Amino acid sequence: MLIAWGHSQVFLPFFIVFAFLKACFLLIQKKADVIQLGDLVLSPVGVLLNRIFHIPVLSISHGRDSAFGNKLYDKFVLSSAKKLDRIICVSSNMKTRLKARGINEEKLTVIPNGINADSFKDKIVDRQEALNILQNEFALQLEGKKIIFSICRLVPKKGIKEFIDKVFVEIITKCQNSVFLIAGCGPEMPLIAESIKKNHWENKIFLLGQIAYNSLAFHALFMAGDVFVMPNRQVSGDAEGFGIAILEASMHGRPVVAFDVDGISEAVIDGKNGILIKANDNSSFAESVFLFLSDEKKNRDFGQMARKYTEEHFNWNSIVKRYMEQYKISVS
Repeated sequence: MLIAWGHSQVFLPFFIVFAFLKACFLLIQKKADVIQLGDLVLSPVGVLLNRIFHIPVLSISHGRDSAFGNKLYDKFVLSSAKKLDRIICVSSNMKTRLKARGINEEKLTVIPNGINADSFKDKIVDRQEALNILQNEFALQLEGKKIIFSICRLVPKKGIKEFIDKVFVEIITKCQNSVFLIAGCGPEMPLIAESIKKNHWENKIFLLGQIAYNSLAFHALFMAGDVFVMPNRQVSGDAEGFGIAILEASMHGRPVVAFDVDGISEAVIDGKNGILIKANDNSSFAESVFLFLSDEKKNRDFGQMARKYTEEHFNWNSIVKRYMEQYKISVS
């Protein structure tokens, strides 16, 4: 049985009650072998279900759930997480964080995120078609432009505002026809918009808003873009567990440049499917992006290598087998 929540935290308390009641109803009808929680924040639900039905409970730790902390969270969520049978961490960084917060290391195992390569094949279009889709969808003029892009929730840890102020400003001096496309929403959006206006970059940086996953526009952004950037910063109370968008960029044959922050180094294997830059080294980040923008052959060859590496090492079929092994261990 899977219990997962992927929406706003505002409605999470209501979901917890709903999930517990629905899970009880389903488990009365048919017993499950294991219960898989999609997020550590659901640990209290898992503990209650385990006590009632005596079924092993596992959870996944994605990032913020390992870094967030206040008295209420520690008392209800973290204390419950310690009672779960196993916790699957999407990176070693998450495992280290949870161990430091008192969770038994024997309960922690690392399984990275994976990607289903087959689900992308019928959505990928050529670059010109991708440009046309983006230009029509967002009223942009992208012909002849070098496109840097990112797709993420606009929160402090993603570092988008700092990228604009400290990295893009260096790139634009070397590559004046470059633009930066930002897909996503979040609390940082007004600050990012303010930074764009302050630098008079309204014709250089574009906030596209939320783009539906696996939509035509979603794939068009990856196919039209030249370089995917992940300029994360370390912030208190939040963490990047892995970075699934890195794998998505690689599967579209796009080079990735990212800061070595939190669990990103386990998604970006330096020189294989991306370039990993020391945290806060803005000049090196800008230089790496520029090299991919200025050398089309290097960009194309690296993108092809990144796609092949990602297919071989992060294929969802092999990741699923590792999950199944954990389920078998829990049941036995």
